[in-house]
Amino acid sequence: MMAMDQLVKTDEGLVEPIIFSDEDIYQRELERIFGKCWLFLGHESMIPNAGDFFTTFMGEDAVIVIRDSGSNIRVLLNKCRHRGNRVCFFDRGNARAFTCTYHGWTYANTGALTGVPEFDHCYLGELDKDAWGLLQAPRVDTRAGLIFASWDPDVMTLDAFLNDMGWYLDHFMSVPFLGGLEVVPGVQKYQMPSNWKLAADNFAGDHYHFPSSHASFLKVFREFSEQGIKARGLRGRSEGPAYEVSPGHPDGVPHAVGQIRPGTEKYEDDLQRAADLGPEAVDWVKYRYARLQEALKDHPVKPYSFTRGHVFPTFSQIGLSSALEGRGLIAWHPKGPNLTEAWEYCAVEKEAPDVVKRNAILDLMHGQSAAGLIAPDDNENFERMTDNLQSPMGKRSPFNYQMSLHRDESYPGREEWDIEGLPGLVGFHTTEVNQRQFYRYWQQLMSA
Repeated sequence: MMAMDQLVKTDEGLVEPIIFSDEDIYQRELERIFGKCWLFLGHESMIPNAGDFFTTFMGEDAVIVIRDSGSNIRVLLNKCRHRGNRVCFFDRGNARAFTCTYHGWTYANTGALTGVPEFDHCYLGELDKDAWGLLQAPRVDTRAGLIFASWDPDVMTLDAFLNDMGWYLDHFMSVPFLGGLEVVPGVQKYQMPSNWKLAADNFAGDHYHFPSSHASFLKVFREFSEQGIKARGLRGRSEGPAYEVSPGHPDGVPHAVGQIRPGTEKYEDDLQRAADLGPEAVDWVKYRYARLQEALKDHPVKPYSFTRGHVFPTFSQIGLSSALEGRGLIAWHPKGPNLTEAWEYCAVEKEAPDVVKRNAILDLMHGQSAAGLIAPDDNENFERMTDNLQSPMGKRSPFNYQMSLHRDESYPGREEWDIEGLPGLVGFHTTEVNQRQFYRYWQQLMSA
């Protein structure tokens, strides 16, 4: 295998395909990336009350995210300290304690070991219970209602990790001026026989694929439009300049914000769509726009929203381009070098009327979902790419990331918008700068 510093050459726009299939590289990722970075786990609205919990993963480690009896958010390793059995078997619920089904060790929702069967008889009262509580993530924090945790006690603060991305999450994810978000019950899970980085790469800024990968979606939309038919989940692509943001560029943690558009086009489009839902939806779109303009009053650029985003390493967002769409919060859980499990939550704006919330949920599911009009196209591409990466010749030719190489700050139309009003490096939306930054930082962590 090549040396780690030869696997990614961002100055040449080249990435060796072995990083998407090699078992040794994957095991190193579990240690250097998933064991060191802040990882997205869920949203505060999923655990509003003391004792509420949900289960998820940090890398391949199963964890319980719980609001304990003191209302503190904790992240507990879902593993009994006695023989390693899981102590929680449910996706979500409310619990004061967790009991291992093997030998009956019991843990409070703080993680403390509180019950050991036949403690006096078998252990002669000498087991140090304080030392044998559930293992916990040493760093847990929230931003914009989103819950993050890290296994590294010395990791940088969450605010420093997010850097400029925090500004976008604050204004377009948490929408505090609208009462924040709430995640609807349930989580959509599906597996993809491909490496986690292929999905992250796609959400980190690949607009180039849309006309080819989603040609059937665009074809159906055109045919419906020609017939004057309005269908849920089928919307045209906005015209005019669009911009891509690389928060943290060039030396920070690489996150991504995609397809930000100036002007009022998206707002006017929402007003037209809201008319089909009724006056309550129209009033909401107008009210929401006024509140957003007020929140951004001190900023020279007032974007309506962004289409999709990504927080390194595995947290993607979609559906933020409209007041009428559900926000997709997606965690790409690695399950091996050639297998990824997608967990997608749907969030809606808490103060929105019910008619808007119902529309938002259905819109998201009709697009970015396991059986939607868009996501299966991407998943099939990732699977075929992974198949080719298993062959000897398929591993030899590097992937090309040379779009706009060395021209990241010079592109047609740059002068049309006061881009200095937005945090991060802003560029034309069809570029590969965000992917290059993603692999730059990946290599930095893997080489540490």
